[in-house]
Amino acid sequence: MPEACGLTASEAAVIMAAGVGATGTHGQAEAWDDSHNAELPEWKRRCIRAYGDCRDNEWIGPCYDCLRYCEGQHEWPAKMCSPRKRRP
Repeated sequence: MPEACGLTASEAAVIMAAGVGATGTHGQAEAWDDSHNAELPEWKRRCIRAYGDCRDNEWIGPCYDCLRYCEGQHEWPAKMCSPRKRRP
């Protein structure tokens, strides 16, 4: 209940994603478990997941700005924030 601390759900998600990134407990090989967000709409869960991927995998683009865009438009702005292209 992030509201009990004066946070919105998205603010709490940002803080949680930063904590996960700092501890290195979320990587590409791990399954994504967002059961703690089960009460959120599916579009918001996708936004949070994309934000976590953006931060953890060092995507190109301003991850936080893309999260805010996604919250407003209900879709991730792939042209603004996307995975780095791999070199062959």
